[in-house]
Amino acid sequence: MVTRLQSSGRAALTEDKQVTSFSDLMPKPDIKPELLLKLSSRLQTTLELELLLDIFFNEIKHAVLVDSMCYSNSNQNLLNSYGKVGIHSCTYRLTTHKDYMGELTFSRSTRFREHELANIEGLISTLVYPLRNAVHYTEALAAAFRDPLTGAGNRIALDKTLSREVELAKRHSQPLSVLMLDIDHFKNVNDTYGHAMGDEVLKQVVKSITACIRQTDMCFRYGGEEFLIMLASADSEGAHRIAERIRYSIEAAVFTHKKGSLSITSSIGSATLFASDTMRSICERADSALYKAKNSGRNQVITDHEEILLATN
Repeated sequence: MVTRLQSSGRAALTEDKQVTSFSDLMPKPDIKPELLLKLSSRLQTTLELELLLDIFFNEIKHAVLVDSMCYSNSNQNLLNSYGKVGIHSCTYRLTTHKDYMGELTFSRSTRFREHELANIEGLISTLVYPLRNAVHYTEALAAAFRDPLTGAGNRIALDKTLSREVELAKRHSQPLSVLMLDIDHFKNVNDTYGHAMGDEVLKQVVKSITACIRQTDMCFRYGGEEFLIMLASADSEGAHRIAERIRYSIEAAVFTHKKGSLSITSSIGSATLFASDTMRSICERADSALYKAKNSGRNQVITDHEEILLATN
């Protein structure tokens, strides 16, 4: 179903000077059948959401003048934009009988006429089901790379993402840092308060981490109660500041239980990329710094440089 939410031109002045709603005139789409057939066929060629929308945007410009198109889906946190935004726009809500598929907004420098809106609606009708398939495919891919309990990236996502980011950082001479975080005495939480409370602690830790890092950073569940945080464009000092924010945020969280309230702490090791590093070596240095943080009293951040200094003293 295609539902128009708003458009910049909604009424016309008739010869007797009376304003009449165009919705009463029921304009029909005026689109060549071969264009609809071509568009429908092309939209069946991919499940990649970005490519699908790019195909649709380029094809509809043969039928209606549009300067930009924006697709948004708040349920899936999706946002794709194409072209240059104009001052006049129209927005459509896309649904099937079961699924909400997001919203499409078109814009240009002049107002849309009603017959053009009818044409847009006719063209969108060919997109709804291919879009549904692409969104479901995107959801499936995301689930495959996400830890089901905490929502953090899993080890598959870590291996795929970090190796790429390490190579990009080295190629462009950009800083990159890795934090290795472990929840202190997590076994005692499970043993004393039960595994359900342990699960809540893990989920809250990821929420605390996510609230402290930037959109370009990523959090991965590395092990049972161990997490790896990749900090793009962060040098050693910047990584240490972020790590301290995370440590404080985790310590500030309070959990309630019938056995009493519970607070937790974390230990964090930090390592910053060297030119000679691989994904494995930077993770090993962060892990070594984490080991030192835990053996030095826990609830603290140790960088790989500090770990080296401590080892030499």
